[in-house]
Amino acid sequence: MSTNSHIGGFVVRTLSDRHQRILNRAEHVLIGLSPFNGYYKPRLVRDLVSWGHQHFDRADVFVPGWETAHTLTGAGMSPRDAVHRSRRAAKRLRNAAVDALQSCGDTEPHMRVHTSTTLAGRGAYTRLHDRVRTEYARDPVIRAACRETAREALRTHCTEPPSEQQIDLAVSYPLAELPLILDSPAIFATESSVVVYHRELGPLTPLILGRSPTVWPVAGQGFAVVTPPPTAVERSEG
Repeated sequence: MSTNSHIGGFVVRTLSDRHQRILNRAEHVLIGLSPFNGYYKPRLVRDLVSWGHQHFDRADVFVPGWETAHTLTGAGMSPRDAVHRSRRAAKRLRNAAVDALQSCGDTEPHMRVHTSTTLAGRGAYTRLHDRVRTEYARDPVIRAACRETAREALRTHCTEPPSEQQIDLAVSYPLAELPLILDSPAIFATESSVVVYHRELGPLTPLILGRSPTVWPVAGQGFAVVTPPPTAVERSEG
């Protein structure tokens, strides 16, 4: 059962009562940002980070890394151009997040902004990433969820429906993010953690809700959709 609430000027929707209880603990929040769609403008990033600092004991930010280049190459972009565009997009988000953390008084803001590359140095993330890649090859629930997520990402860059070969290239994107929605408490060394994003994760939602037979979120893993009120969105776009 999903629950809607207003917390600190944002509209917050959890996907289950368990996620709501984890949100109420307010121990740790991981704010997910995404490139290429123009939604995460610096002002919104600043407001989200400020919200996280005010309402949780700890706040971290995740910015997709090298895997976004695979989505672009899957859509037909040259590897060189894909890497350049991905780095530029990631840098823009990372800089906005670091500035926002600094404005909140964080003394080590660069240590609070993460990509799959920086998290690869953490054993908990690496073990989970290895596991989901293994289960992707044999668990039809994970495979379908990741491939449909990759398909949706490709559609934003392709003029034609993406082929299975294009999806093969782009599937590294959801596989890199799956560990964060399964066990971010272990990755960030906390009892509980809530991953927040501006929308549901579509095909990954069954995995968030624990419907895979092989991998499922730990007891302290939460997820919430967090958006500003419509009037605030209109002001930021104006």
